[in-house]
Amino acid sequence: MNNLRLQALALLALTVFLFWWRLGSLGLIDPDEPFYAQTTREMVQRDDWMTPYIFGQPQFEKPIFFYWQTMVAQKIFGDNEFAARAPSALFATGLIFLVWIFGRRALGERAGFLSALVFATGVMVVFMARLMLTDISLAFFITAALYGLWMAAHDEKHRGRWVIFQFVMSGFATLTKGPIGVLLPALGGLAWLRLTKTRSPLRGRGLWLGLAAWAVIVVPWYAWTLAGPNGAYFWEEFFYRDNWLRFITAEHPRMNMIGPLYVSGIHFYPEMLLLGMLPWMPLALAALVRGWRAARENRGVLFVVCALVPSLVFMTAAQSKLPSYGFFLYPPFALLMGHVLDRWLETGLRGRGEKIYAGVLAVVQAVALVVATLVKPEHREAWPYAAVISVPLAAAAGFLLLGRLRAWVAASVAASATVIAVAFTGLAPLLEGRVSSRAIGEAIKDYRRPGEPVLTVKFMVRAIAYYNHEDPAAVFFGNDHPWFSPHPVKVLVSSEENGYGGLAEFVAQHGSAIVAAQPSDLRRITDPASHFPGHCEKLLEAGDRVLFRVTMPLGAAAK
Repeated sequence: MNNLRLQALALLALTVFLFWWRLGSLGLIDPDEPFYAQTTREMVQRDDWMTPYIFGQPQFEKPIFFYWQTMVAQKIFGDNEFAARAPSALFATGLIFLVWIFGRRALGERAGFLSALVFATGVMVVFMARLMLTDISLAFFITAALYGLWMAAHDEKHRGRWVIFQFVMSGFATLTKGPIGVLLPALGGLAWLRLTKTRSPLRGRGLWLGLAAWAVIVVPWYAWTLAGPNGAYFWEEFFYRDNWLRFITAEHPRMNMIGPLYVSGIHFYPEMLLLGMLPWMPLALAALVRGWRAARENRGVLFVVCALVPSLVFMTAAQSKLPSYGFFLYPPFALLMGHVLDRWLETGLRGRGEKIYAGVLAVVQAVALVVATLVKPEHREAWPYAAVISVPLAAAAGFLLLGRLRAWVAASVAASATVIAVAFTGLAPLLEGRVSSRAIGEAIKDYRRPGEPVLTVKFMVRAIAYYNHEDPAAVFFGNDHPWFSPHPVKVLVSSEENGYGGLAEFVAQHGSAIVAAQPSDLRRITDPASHFPGHCEKLLEAGDRVLFRVTMPLGAAAK
């Protein structure tokens, strides 16, 4: 069996275990997965392949192609968690092989395989591949578009085909998440062409056919939606609010001020790149340090750096930040890491300074997980599982300190496999209770009285609708704009300051209501200082979610 086939089989085996094993076992994670799953369900029920819906009303947070993926999966596998996540796992698998092929072409055979190996086993990639999010397929199409540009510049015989391929991939990226599907590949490609003074391959017949292919993919749905009855709402919701407003306004303000070192938002994505590539943090930092010098010596490395840095600057400038938003940065970063790892295996670590910080980071990541679970009392249940994961990390640190780099690579891969094995066996019940509302949502039908309204909080509203198979009557929250993008759900303006008056008034009208929330919400309502006049009866607590009933005499006035 040749080396190429062995590499392909090794990567396939990794992805089957890391991405697909027990894919649907964990409940949908609040709040984003239930949002997409509920939208997909409503589109399938309506047999509407053109307009996304949530709670019976159109919603345009994302374009249509992601929903087409999930609708097909639901048609094949049914309305369940596996179907919800299968497109992400599929595109993540494809992305591993795309990084491998890209790396072989741009950086060399061994560097390409190492890039794919590092990418497949980075903790951010492993968990993103198991989530129902648009960012995985977006990363695939952006990376494919960049690969098409690289090949167009280096394969003159087939340049036109590669140009068309580049436009097709950019078109699917645009149909998946909007204008950034064009902007982000263009930033990297233009930077590389300018720095290398390379003549643009986007010319001639390939350019015009590529533009036509892009238009065929992108224009019909956007034009149909803009010209339809929801056109004005689509323009306001998608182009203005979900693209422009999210760029200039922080949807998640805390993300601009948090991180391991509590630094400002300018460090957010560099930190996410380092942390997201655990167990490869020593290599990740080396790639950031070495990348600039290597880019001056190697056109392939320079292309990878150009694919990474302009997009990193753009994402840093954007005010709305989430780790998943920058997922498309990981493929070029993994290619850079693969190049550095190839050099390490060839010549060893460079100098005393690199050996020191690599060794320190290896030791830190081996012990940090256990320490993190012991710092907060609510996490201490997880420390035995963290200890199990730390065993291969500790072994990897030892191998790195001894200079046994091949053994370090093997132990690091084993660490990622251990994370998945632990997370989806012994740790699974704890994870379920922390991140998913499945148990509470499914239990509503067992506790609910006939005609009793269901209330919830904004964080759980999508999951409660999905698992209860019925839209909640209302949500209660501290203001009348609980979501960045509006939902057609009644909002009860309630808070500790106003005595939860909106909630009390609603329950008084109905006599009782069943409420799905978090334990902290129940504690605040029942605190005497809240002045809430009703009676709360806890029905079920499942991890960090609770189901309780609120009762008041019919017609009672809220205080």
